[in-house]
Amino acid sequence: MEEPEPRRDAPRQEIKKTAPSIVSFAGMGIQLGVSIGLGVYVGMKLDEHMEWGQPIGTALFGLLGLAAGMYLVLKALQL
Repeated sequence: MEEPEPRRDAPRQEIKKTAPSIVSFAGMGIQLGVSIGLGVYVGMKLDEHMEWGQPIGTALFGLLGLAAGMYLVLKALQL
């Protein structure tokens, strides 16, 4: 039996298959960064409002944003 010759457009098909996964991973990274950034921003505003000497709100809400972002990333990875 002869093996069929590979098609000339095979690499293009591979690129089309990998492009959506690259875009989805980039989207997950942006989503994670935005959730952490929003958490830090809310924490900074809370620190300013409560007039705390230490950045307790920034640390807590930053960690909360990290947890929320990681939850969204892990949820998206489960197919």
